[in-house]
Amino acid sequence: DGNESGVVNAEWLAELVNERHGRNWKKIERFVDAMRGLEEDCPVDDVGDDAAAAAKTSGMMDSLTLTNEQQQHDDQQGSKSARVLSGLPIPRSYDVVGDVAILNNLPEGNEETQKKVGEWIMKKNKAIKIVVARHCALSTEDRSPGSSGLKQLAGHPRDPIVTSHYEYGIKCVVDLNHTFFSPRMAPERLRLAQQVARGERVLVVFAGVGMDALQIAARTEAKEVLVIERNAIACECIRRGKLMLSRNKTAPCPGSGKGASERMRILEGDALELLPTLEEESYDRIVAPRPKEGSLDGDLGTGDAGMSFLLAMLPLLKSKGEVHWYDFAADHELPNCDRTRKTLESACQSLGLEMEIIHVARVGSIAKRQWRVCVDFRIVAKPAA
Repeated sequence: DGNESGVVNAEWLAELVNERHGRNWKKIERFVDAMRGLEEDCPVDDVGDDAAAAAKTSGMMDSLTLTNEQQQHDDQQGSKSARVLSGLPIPRSYDVVGDVAILNNLPEGNEETQKKVGEWIMKKNKAIKIVVARHCALSTEDRSPGSSGLKQLAGHPRDPIVTSHYEYGIKCVVDLNHTFFSPRMAPERLRLAQQVARGERVLVVFAGVGMDALQIAARTEAKEVLVIERNAIACECIRRGKLMLSRNKTAPCPGSGKGASERMRILEGDALELLPTLEEESYDRIVAPRPKEGSLDGDLGTGDAGMSFLLAMLPLLKSKGEVHWYDFAADHELPNCDRTRKTLESACQSLGLEMEIIHVARVGSIAKRQWRVCVDFRIVAKPAA
């Protein structure tokens, strides 16, 4: 009897183990299928190499990059992504701002096809509530699409298209119709915040919806963060972002979000009119994410390359102060960006300042073979009083 009981128990135990073993293998297979689906469906973004590397490190990038090597590997394996199998003109890349997916162009086809494209994107990412597409160039002075510049493809109607966007735990408000905002600049904004030292007074010009300033205020021990922006709607976004920051109890700076918001100050108006009203030699750092002025900027631009803004900003900087200056360059100007360097050197020389370049890098693509670049420079000597 004992032997029979032992055999029965052994058979029962073997059956139990095999059953659980089979279930575990099914879980593994489902996990593998899900991972393959992620590889196939992830959008492609043409951010710069430096920004992509930083985003990979942080794990917070809104648009993912599929390298050429991966594409070649997929082609060799003969795999077809869900995007291709859908039979719809799904774009290879799109940005996500808050709960909104933004396509750079209208998908091919009629309105019904475009609606299906939007619904397909929403189905793949449950966090996306509406899908829109740009159908005109960013030609306004503030580089926004305008009231009619975005067409909603799917989701509950929203007009204007306003959303809240998280970036490294900090939230801002974005009016996508009337302001310019790029989630691809997230790693660059984090890099800037990491440069700020305790007690610095920071000036942020061309602030947009204020994410640069919010990140600096929330992550550093800066004494003051002054924001200048002329777009009235963008300024309202900054105010709402500042209010949300005041309620953020997880902000890493001293005093948490309430302390951070108290150190922020907003000035609404034209930078060229407001900058001369500020005290000279009062800021340790100036952040200037200058918007592109259409045909006036770039290697073939006919404008002054931001010289007027430089001449107004530089007198506000303390000795040893630093500037993060954004410009636009063609691929043949990289990596030295000599044209931008000459503009900065000329501005400093005209004011009797000596400067040194600290950092030059591309931080994002704005068009084919056209890049947004950042040049960090320091004032090493000012004229004797």
